[in-house]
Amino acid sequence: MTLLRQLILAILALLLLVFAGSVAISVANTRHYLDAQLQSHAQDAATSLGLSLSTSAAEDDRATMESMVDALFDSGYYRSIRIIDTGGAPLVEREQPVRFDDVPAWFVRLIPLDTPLGEAMLMSGWRQLGRVQVTSNPGYAYLELWRTTRASVGLFALVAALAVALAVVGVNIILRPLRATEVQAAAIADREFPVQEHLPRTRELRRVVEAMNHMSRKVRQMLDEQIALGERLREKAYRDPVTGLGNRALFQRDLEHLLDSTEEHFRGLLALVQLRDFRDYNESHGYSAGDELLRQAAAALREATAQFRPLCLARLGGADFGLLFPRGGDDEIAAIGSAMSQALASLQERGVMPDGDVGHIGMAVHTGSDTLSMLLSRADAALRQAQATTGNAWQLAPTSASRAPRPAMTWRRLLDESLQGKKLALFAQPVLRPNDPLKVLHTEILVRLPTDEGLLPAGGFMPMAERLGLASAIDRAVITAVLARVRPSDNARHFALNLSPTSLSDPRFRSWLLETLDQHPVQAADLTFELPEYGASRDLPALRELAIGLAKRGSGLALDHFGRGFNPLGYLAGLKLRYLKVDGRYIHALAHDADSRYFIATLREIAHGLDCKIIAEAVETEAQLAAVVELRMDGAQGYHLMAPRAL
Repeated sequence: MTLLRQLILAILALLLLVFAGSVAISVANTRHYLDAQLQSHAQDAATSLGLSLSTSAAEDDRATMESMVDALFDSGYYRSIRIIDTGGAPLVEREQPVRFDDVPAWFVRLIPLDTPLGEAMLMSGWRQLGRVQVTSNPGYAYLELWRTTRASVGLFALVAALAVALAVVGVNIILRPLRATEVQAAAIADREFPVQEHLPRTRELRRVVEAMNHMSRKVRQMLDEQIALGERLREKAYRDPVTGLGNRALFQRDLEHLLDSTEEHFRGLLALVQLRDFRDYNESHGYSAGDELLRQAAAALREATAQFRPLCLARLGGADFGLLFPRGGDDEIAAIGSAMSQALASLQERGVMPDGDVGHIGMAVHTGSDTLSMLLSRADAALRQAQATTGNAWQLAPTSASRAPRPAMTWRRLLDESLQGKKLALFAQPVLRPNDPLKVLHTEILVRLPTDEGLLPAGGFMPMAERLGLASAIDRAVITAVLARVRPSDNARHFALNLSPTSLSDPRFRSWLLETLDQHPVQAADLTFELPEYGASRDLPALRELAIGLAKRGSGLALDHFGRGFNPLGYLAGLKLRYLKVDGRYIHALAHDADSRYFIATLREIAHGLDCKIIAEAVETEAQLAAVVELRMDGAQGYHLMAPRAL
């Protein structure tokens, strides 16, 4: 029961007590007054009639006596009039029943009135002739008492209604800060931290509001400090301080993870970039100019490769840079090489290099059979070949014909045929509780593309699908297939589905998704949609809009591959995520790398502060699982726990 209702009931109870007391006193006083009136009325009538009838009684004139009694009795104010002689025999007797036409019977029974007897003597001189007995009719007294009581009740009802109305208005005004405090507390629990600007005048409520504001600020401050600490740890461990790119440790970790991960299925391009004569440049221009050259080179490479969406762009040390690109055809490889070559040439236009011969690029395509050292050796050999040619040249290491990448047109035909024929294969992989592998938190739906090489994981074809503008179509096909297979009776199972950054940025896709969930309200509550963190953070307005729309329909939002980029963590506070799935690059080295462990521990505190779970992806070894359990992560997923199975 609400406080407002309790206060109203208390006010009504108090009014009822006051009313009951006032009505009881009023009725008792009126009753005593009416009793006295009835007695006086009867006695006055008996005395007057006794004096008037004395002469007629002495002459024994019965007719005159009856006429005088009838004249008085017919007024209706008397219940009975009797004239008796000295022996008690009635001489004249009139009596009528008591009537209560406008008074309820229950009221008469509840409040009885006495009807006293009035008596007077009939005298002739000193001789007693008889007695006159008069009893007043109580009907008029009851009617007056009923009218008085009803008027009191009506007045009370009016006063009570006015009192309740004023109480509602007054209590609403008084309790408005409490309602605002309730909303504020709910918002804090919902990972928002509002502050009430208007303080109530009531001292006690003012103190409560000030305490809530202080708590909101402190919780937000602690969360901001944790977020800032996490960002500092990540940047210190994995970001190059000069260029702002990733450092060598990050690049090597990413490359190892991509080559080892079955689900990522990296078959892409490794590029090594080296600026020419950087040591001589430092000696002739100074280290500050050298750092500026590195920053300009990093900016040029970042701008030139933005459209190709590199998986990693890092400074490897000195004047060496490394880039990882998803798998592409020959035309795309040439486009990437030309873009990086032009980026190096632009450094002369920027005024940081005296001539156009800036550096060289070596590239190697990973086709699935290379080890880490083999791939780096092939890319380094291509770099040496480029250095033997012209300035800013790029060179691609040779690839066997049987392992050559597919052209873009072949990819388009393959993807179109799979979409039109509904040939995409769906697999399911559970997310388990690390310390209880039998406890399934939810099941992630994975998509496979049938090819002549077998079923290709999403990491092997989705980058190309995004370039060809087919990522949203694949997302629609997967969601439609899952909703068709999941029955309302399966609502005990929770599923996670992946969305591409392209789908997030497409308003038509977002509208379609929300309309589709409206058509499946039962299944919608058991679905969580995962977005890659490095892509979702590029369009925060769309991300927040999608988060609100999913929450209204009972679905959840989560971020996948979390930590792959260097995005600020502050935007997490307003998204109300169900979980963060930490990128495999951190899990890959978790068992032996202190920086990764410290970052995961800090990220766990941030996530739990946002009422959000933290899940480890790509758990492939027992040592990694032991580290996940030790760090008290909420969930784990990977081939070591369970391989994907056909849905």
